[in-house]
Amino acid sequence: MKAVITDHPFPSVDLAQGIFSRNGIDLEVMQTKDADIIISRTKTADAMIVGMAKIDKKVIDALERCKVIVRLGVGFDNVDVPAATSRGIMIANIPDFCTEEVSDHAMALILMIARRVLHGQKAVREGKWGPMAIEFDSFKRLKEQTLGLYGFGRIARGVAERARGFKMTCVASDPFMTKEAMAAGGVEKVEMKELLARSDYLSLHSPLTKETENVFGIEQFRAMKRAAWIINTSRGQVIREDDLIAALDQKLIAGAALDVLAKEPPDRNHPLLNRDNVVVTPHMGSWTWDSREDLQSKGAEEAVRVLKGERPKNLVNPEVLSCKK
Repeated sequence: MKAVITDHPFPSVDLAQGIFSRNGIDLEVMQTKDADIIISRTKTADAMIVGMAKIDKKVIDALERCKVIVRLGVGFDNVDVPAATSRGIMIANIPDFCTEEVSDHAMALILMIARRVLHGQKAVREGKWGPMAIEFDSFKRLKEQTLGLYGFGRIARGVAERARGFKMTCVASDPFMTKEAMAAGGVEKVEMKELLARSDYLSLHSPLTKETENVFGIEQFRAMKRAAWIINTSRGQVIREDDLIAALDQKLIAGAALDVLAKEPPDRNHPLLNRDNVVVTPHMGSWTWDSREDLQSKGAEEAVRVLKGERPKNLVNPEVLSCKK
């Protein structure tokens, strides 16, 4: 049997290699997102492990004996799930990957904004000193602020837990979560309109789907407080970037803190990169040494389970079990 890693973010794949070797499975490691190269080298793969490469219907239809595609991460929007399902191919993801890391990163961005860390650093570099070195308008204690959460999955719950430690009020909008489940985490369930109106910091934690793509546009920004900040550690395409730029230009909101962008990496002259009221980090929220090792080992273990005739722990398309390849 043969497994193929199309692309990956690891300095080495020794962990995965060891897991596959112990189970008598050959591993081929690529490092490409080119569809034609992927097709040419995965036709006879029994399992695929995928980072950010786009696995569309064309790639899937070329697979001759693949049983499972494992997505290295939480989201799986780069894999054509219906096409795989129609071919009887299981899709697995790693939903518990980087929960702690992204929760920490979102909270770190909130704290940077709330305490004006970058403004303070800029003032020092300009030779300024003392509390009057930066502008204090709309500078309030965190405990007097409301954190809004768009989506209430694992990461959003982690952010809420951290925010409550700072005595913030937490509200969330998620059609798939009950008010009782949110209340158990100390969070009030609200509808989207109320989320926009009440949030001083609005943190996005939804997967990228047809329903969530570009869901935050100019009308949503107009409905937010003018002193509000939007934080995105989910997927860049959840925000319509042209509308975000317009909202910042029109001072509809105070600013944005982004770990993800619609196009990555962005052009060096991207209009969001050189603004005092925009913080951008290079899609690093998920990474620590621990999360990197977890991701590699869990991805390999999911593939091995399927090749041994077992069901993966995290099956994205359970309907595939009733399909025949």
